[in-house]
Amino acid sequence: MYEMHVGTAISGTRRVWHVVAHDHQATLCGQPVVPDGDTQTDHHCLPCMTAFQRLMQTVEPA
Repeated sequence: MYEMHVGTAISGTRRVWHVVAHDHQATLCGQPVVPDGDTQTDHHCLPCMTAFQRLMQTVEPA
């Protein structure tokens, strides 16, 4: 299972949605998860989204 969390972009310049595996403390792009309650963004972390897409492509249907 994966969750979406807002955090700082890898570039450190803006807030983005990151993808986090349910049992991990870091995003798929390697950023630490630091909850702060601020979820005001429409931007997504492209490295996280690319990693998530690759993971979903390798998962075989049940």
